[in-house]
Amino acid sequence: MSTGFGTTHVIVSGPEAAPPLVLLHGAAATAVMWAPVIEALSADHRCHCVDTITEANKSVASRRARGVPDLTTWLTEVFAGLGIDSAMVAGLSYGGWLAANLAVREPKLIERMVLVCPAATLAPLPAEFYMRMFTSGLLRSPVRARRFVRWMSSTPEVMSHPTAELIVSNLLSARILRPEVTLPTVLTDDELRRIGAPTTVVIGDQEVIYRTGPRSALDRAEALIPDLRTVSIPGANHMLTVDAPSRLAAELRTALA
Repeated sequence: MSTGFGTTHVIVSGPEAAPPLVLLHGAAATAVMWAPVIEALSADHRCHCVDTITEANKSVASRRARGVPDLTTWLTEVFAGLGIDSAMVAGLSYGGWLAANLAVREPKLIERMVLVCPAATLAPLPAEFYMRMFTSGLLRSPVRARRFVRWMSSTPEVMSHPTAELIVSNLLSARILRPEVTLPTVLTDDELRRIGAPTTVVIGDQEVIYRTGPRSALDRAEALIPDLRTVSIPGANHMLTVDAPSRLAAELRTALA
C-alpha cells in the first residue's frame, strides 16, 4: 500500500471476518519473522504482518522517517490503508518499541497490545548489544553476525533456523548506520503510564538485551503500565519465535483473546 513514506508491504493471513491483529517485527528482519507462530494466530485473527518501512525488506521508502513522530504517522497511515480503525497489536523487539510508542501517541488505534521482548522501551540496551550488532554489520563479518545471533538465543542449533539466517543476511547486506533508522529508546515513566490499552509484556528469563536484566524490565512495566499482565518464559532468550515458539504462540493467543 502507498503511504507518505513509501510503499509498505503487508502479509495478510487468517479469516477475513476475524478481529484484526497487526504484527510488527524486530530489527534486521522482515515480517517473515512471525512464521513460527502465524498459523496459531491466524486461527482466531486476521493477521497483518507489516514490513517496517525503515528495514531491508519488501517495503520501499521514498521519504525518510525522522524519529518517533514520523514512524507513528507511518503506522497510522498503514492502519488507514488496511481499513482498520483499531486493532490488537503485537510487536517483537524493535516492533515492540514501535507498538509502545504508537500506544502512547495514538491510543485509539490499539484495543489490546502485546510487547514481546521490546527493544529498550522498559530498560536501556547494553553496550554489548550495540557492539555486537554494529561490528557485524560494519565489518560485513558472517562470523560476527552468527555470534550475535547465537548470543540472542538459548537454542543451541539456532543457526539452522530460517529466522537466524534472515537476520544474518540482513546484517551483511543492509547499511547498519543508515540515517532512516531511529534507534529504540527507553520510554519515560509518564509515557508508560499513558498506555491505556490492556497490555501483556512477554520476556524470556534468559533475555540479554536489557542492561539491568529481564526481571528489572518486567518490574518497571508492572510499576507503571496501568492495565498490565507480565509473562516470563523459562529458558528463553531474545529470539522467542525460535527459543519458545509454542509457548509464545499460546501466550499471544491468551493475551489477545
